This record gives sequence, structure tokens and C-alpha cells, in this order.
Amino acid sequence: MGLFNNIFSRKKEAPKKIFPSRGLNLKVAPIPENGKELSRHFIEAVKDIEDIELNLEVDSLVFVDSFLDGYSKEYDVETFAETIFVAGCFAGEIMVKNAEAKWINSSDAELPEGVNMMPIVIKLPNDVVCDPIAKAFKRFGNGTEDDLVYFYQVFTNINSEKNNKDAL
Repeated sequence: MGLFNNIFSRKKEAPKKIFPSRGLNLKVAPIPENGKELSRHFIEAVKDIEDIELNLEVDSLVFVDSFLDGYSKEYDVETFAETIFVAGCFAGEIMVKNAEAKWINSSDAELPEGVNMMPIVIKLPNDVVCDPIAKAFKRFGNGTEDDLVYFYQVFTNINSEKNNKDAL
């Protein structure tokens, strides 16, 4: 019985918490008009903490992935939530600049029943909606399986494929 108990009675680790259970203390309201400013808060924080100048080019997402990975080893989501949120806004702003996307309220996204998103999300020119803020939280919690670079490629390729079909 000892072996049976060792195999079947192991305590399972609680799943890592992805989203904070508290309200966020952001400097500005999470509304579409503030997406760019929230992104700037991340750029400024990285400059202050890491002494790195970020830009809104797609390759900056490699840094965001690395940044979130590094800090996920030191902090939990409750402690680091505001920084993760603005990192997601930075990823969204990269989509705005490079993929002709725009910020919208998630309440305007016409989501199916039961689908929840962050207060602001990205809408691409082909009406596809994605949530880079939630993806940043998932990257922080899950690691490389929730890669922001890949997230960008998937959503912008959907956009490119539709535009290419429209051109035919």
C-alpha cells in the first residue's frame, strides 16, 4: 500500500495564478484613448529600471517576453500586476503602429457569451479582436508557451491574409 499511496496521494501543486485578484492601481483609466499613454508608462519604467530605450517596432516584443520571464522569477502576479498590464499595452501599441490596429473597449467587441477580456483590447482592420494585455499576464504566468512575438505574428498574419484575399 505504501507505493500505491506514494503514487496516487501526491499533492498536486496549485495552478499558478495568471490574473490578479485585486483591482489595479493604474495612473490613468484603462480606456481606448489611454492605450498609448499606458504603453508609455511601460517604456518609461523600462528606461528607469533597465536603462533600455524601447521603441514600437515589432522586435521590441522579444524584450517584453524576456522582461516578463525575468520578473516572473522574482515577483508574483499580485505584486507585479500594474507592470504586466502596461507591458500588454505596449504590445498592443506595437500592433497599433505596425498593423493598423486600434484600441477599443472590450464591451464594444461583440464577444460571445461568457468570453471575458481586459477592459481595452485591440481591433485589427479586418475586425478581428485580440487581447495583448491578457496575453502579457499569461506570458508572465505561463512562460514561453504564451509568447508575445508569436501572438503578434498570428494576429497580424490573419490580418495580412485577409488583406491579400481582398486584393485578389
